[in-house]
Amino acid sequence: MKQILITHPIHHNTIVKLGLTEKKISRSSINTEEIFLYIPDIGYNQFSQKHTTLDKLLYYLETFQPDILIVGSNAVPAIAITSWRKAVGKNKNLLIIRRGVDTRAIDMKAAQQHNVLVSNLPGINSPYVAQHMIKYLDIKNAKINSKIAIIGTGNIGKQIAIKSIKYGLNPHLFSPSLQDQTKRLSTLLARGINPAKVVCSPSVKEVIQDSTYVAIAIPWLNNYGLANAGIIEEKHINNLGLNAKIVSASVPLIFSIKALTLMNNLAKEKKIFVRIDTSQSRADEVREQYIHLDISHNQAFAASECQIALDEAILDKIRAFT
Repeated sequence: MKQILITHPIHHNTIVKLGLTEKKISRSSINTEEIFLYIPDIGYNQFSQKHTTLDKLLYYLETFQPDILIVGSNAVPAIAITSWRKAVGKNKNLLIIRRGVDTRAIDMKAAQQHNVLVSNLPGINSPYVAQHMIKYLDIKNAKINSKIAIIGTGNIGKQIAIKSIKYGLNPHLFSPSLQDQTKRLSTLLARGINPAKVVCSPSVKEVIQDSTYVAIAIPWLNNYGLANAGIIEEKHINNLGLNAKIVSASVPLIFSIKALTLMNNLAKEKKIFVRIDTSQSRADEVREQYIHLDISHNQAFAASECQIALDEAILDKIRAFT
């Protein structure tokens, strides 16, 4: 028997499929060995009622004593993990599943100390994020051979590169994975990108230089576990082409404060368009200071198809966990 605590909103179809009732213990209608407790307001109210939601999380971890905790971007601090482990005992296998990719809100050190596994869902929402970015870049209506800088060529960036080629743009790519020239060709081919149709740049400076379009999809932490904070600087923004469009799915603070300030001033004068879609907590860090930037949260994967795909991936992980 598995007990699962869901602390973040899931799609209505999933609720119906599982036979869940909010705030009530429900035996799954498709697997009687799974018992769910659905408390979505913990995640939904995480910013407006921060202390209340932590108290609720602690209460349900200690009383319901789940095997599996499902979270969105809501925080799982050390105190929650410690209390959970104390409540269930030291021998029970425990799992936190992040309904998305970014696990920064989970205290990974505490999870490791208390033998709590942490898993996420990489790649599930990537097609939807790429579609969202392409929509706001409007590259379908771009002039032929317009330069587009694509910073990050993972699951999101590669799809933007492929579409850019299709629409006749001139894609310039920057990614740590493309810096090794001996592996560059195989890396591009593995990602479905035609090597003859792109330019691989050695730096942020060169990839952004004179670009009319900029797509950014890089993680907050690099391969060495260090933050990509401020990697796009004021000088890079000054070197953009005229009336540039920047669309980012990354944490806003990958831009330096001076870069954000400059973009905000240029956007006020309608000399640049900047769209940043990120988690609510990260959006709230910068939204009030930079009112002329189009900063949203969680819109890139709001489509029903994406939400259902995330839920199905969660269910697969639940069933694989022993």
